[in-house]
Amino acid sequence: MENYHSKRNNLGLGLGRARAARPSWAARSSPTNPLTPVAGFTLVELLVSVAIIVLLAALLVPAVRSVYASSTDAVSAHVISQLNAAAQSYLAENDQTFWPYRQAASGGTQWWFGYESAASMSSPEGSRWLDLNQGPLGPYIAASGGMAEDPSFTRTGNVFKPKYGHTHFAYGYNLLLQGKNRMTFSNPGKVPIFATCAQVNTFQSPASAKHPMAEEFYYFNTTEKTVHFRVGGSAMVGYADGSAGYLPMMPGTLDSRLPGANIGQLDPTLVTPQ
Repeated sequence: MENYHSKRNNLGLGLGRARAARPSWAARSSPTNPLTPVAGFTLVELLVSVAIIVLLAALLVPAVRSVYASSTDAVSAHVISQLNAAAQSYLAENDQTFWPYRQAASGGTQWWFGYESAASMSSPEGSRWLDLNQGPLGPYIAASGGMAEDPSFTRTGNVFKPKYGHTHFAYGYNLLLQGKNRMTFSNPGKVPIFATCAQVNTFQSPASAKHPMAEEFYYFNTTEKTVHFRVGGSAMVGYADGSAGYLPMMPGTLDSRLPGANIGQLDPTLVTPQ
């Protein structure tokens, strides 16, 4: 009996030493073959993998932003084309005479870009309501499928101040054209009717002098900083002959209250009808 117990004890000690002597990787095995060791990642391998992921992200993010900018700029071009087509139809049916910027209407105001009720105009900023189909150009725009929203305007991010609760319309009308006849222009292809527009608001909550915000705007002239150069640093414009193009900001006119929004003026000689 003593020999038997002694042999069992010696065997147990041997197994214990064998277990203790097993390498650390021996505790892991592959699913298909439990006896096959599987090596883990080293710290260096993990760091290299993370570095590669970070590098790929750094390369891809600018490309994604560029694609997004191109797609939103294409929407701007589409809206300008819609406005141009509507303007040509309106002028053809109204003795080539341009429409007013604003006029009284039953129960509210007819802006050149739509109808707004008196109740809406007294509502808080960001919750007003606009019917884009009820302006002078509305029926013609509706016939082309309705006005598309321009996402390039909201690329200003958290400095964007909404005016209407359901839509935005960040295009302006050349105030100098009201009541004028297109046939008197010597070069209609040089007279802008429409432009991408915005203004810097510092006087309506949530904007303030300490927290200026960009908001949509609806006209441009020779004195105010209301043109939005949001398309690759230029303003997209629609001309009186139905064509479209880009114009740069007049030097020295950038609105310094919110320089990142890129809002300023066009050269007055380009805005004035000729």
